[in-house]
Amino acid sequence: MRFKIFTLSILMGFFGLFSTNLLAQDATITADEIQYWIGEGGNEVVVAISWCSYTETALAWGYRFDGEATVFQALTDIAAADDRLTVVGSAPTNVTYLDGEYNLTMCTNPAAQWGDPDYDIPMHSVNGLMGQNMMSAEPIQNGDFVKVGGYACGVMSSDWTMISWATEIIPATDPNAGGEVVDATISADEIQYWIGEGQNEVVVAISWCSNTPAAFAWGYRFDGEATVFQALTDIAAADDRLTVVGSAPTNVTYLDDEYDLTMCPNPAAQWGDPDYDIPMHSVNGLMGQNTMATEPIQNGDFVKVGGYACSVMSSDWTTIAWETPIVPATNSTGVNELGNATVSVYPNPAANEAYVTLVYAGLNEVTVYDMQGRMVCTMSVTASEGEQVRISTAELNEGVYFVSVKSEGNVGTAKLVVK
Repeated sequence: MRFKIFTLSILMGFFGLFSTNLLAQDATITADEIQYWIGEGGNEVVVAISWCSYTETALAWGYRFDGEATVFQALTDIAAADDRLTVVGSAPTNVTYLDGEYNLTMCTNPAAQWGDPDYDIPMHSVNGLMGQNMMSAEPIQNGDFVKVGGYACGVMSSDWTMISWATEIIPATDPNAGGEVVDATISADEIQYWIGEGQNEVVVAISWCSNTPAAFAWGYRFDGEATVFQALTDIAAADDRLTVVGSAPTNVTYLDDEYDLTMCPNPAAQWGDPDYDIPMHSVNGLMGQNTMATEPIQNGDFVKVGGYACSVMSSDWTTIAWETPIVPATNSTGVNELGNATVSVYPNPAANEAYVTLVYAGLNEVTVYDMQGRMVCTMSVTASEGEQVRISTAELNEGVYFVSVKSEGNVGTAKLVVK
């Protein structure tokens, strides 16, 4: 046995670790299950990586090559192709993975020493046998099954010939493959609450996920030039349910009778912490290239602001998506503008019925939504100006609803409370 293995064995015996003769079930995955293959050549190797420092997770990639290759070469080539994966150091000393769902590291405390509770380093096996060389000198060949995993959750045989990681292995997805992530959208025609005046119209959607997944959208009108941050702060100035914190901003919150949303649940959290979250933005699906304060917007743009924690980014960092379905934000008052007129509902609160006053003669579409944006009922009414339409509320649960009226291209919304 090589000197480094012999020395490590003595140290482990000294600390009384891994004295068991029982080897845990080593999780596996077949080449047929691999979704993301990297490299070209006649040789195929499956490379699985297992983390346990924060969340027990294991992912696997496929690696193709011609000629000779090593474990470290496979690992670094995969990391070069998949920006979610990072290999630290030439040994290596750490392997990390970061996307919209996972924030994984194999070394939570780089200063930890052998014997410390949080000590962890990457180790490896080939076909279940513990590596006999450094990763950079460990050869691989066609058909091999390579595993790299944290020492802290590896289970070794008493003779140090085998090492296993029991965490179930999931095939890594191809971040460049289309159709895997659908960025939720909403059209300008669906917007119920427009803020500002001008010839330019932009839809601004905001997506939260730190406590409750929710996404709302407003319309923003302006003349001349504007930025994402200007639109966001102007909307917040008009809608007191929305608050923008800081000039970056560092947080965006929303509070009403139904929701208490925040994009930053722990302001003290640092990058890498499980509860770290900050607002990010996109314009027409493309990740912002500037700060929100300098990111320009123009007529017809679709702007999204969302928490980093629930975003899904492309491997080249050009696009960012949030999948939470978007609900049109309603006006926070009980009376909403409809063209130059208003929509009113009474009695409000209502018990068994409520009446909506129609402000335009002709065809009016009246729709009631709950707080989740689900349609409760709808009707089309041809009426004269000022006519009242009855809405039955007897079968509705107690709570807050919104009555939307569309007429002659105008849209207005009024809040309705049912008790």
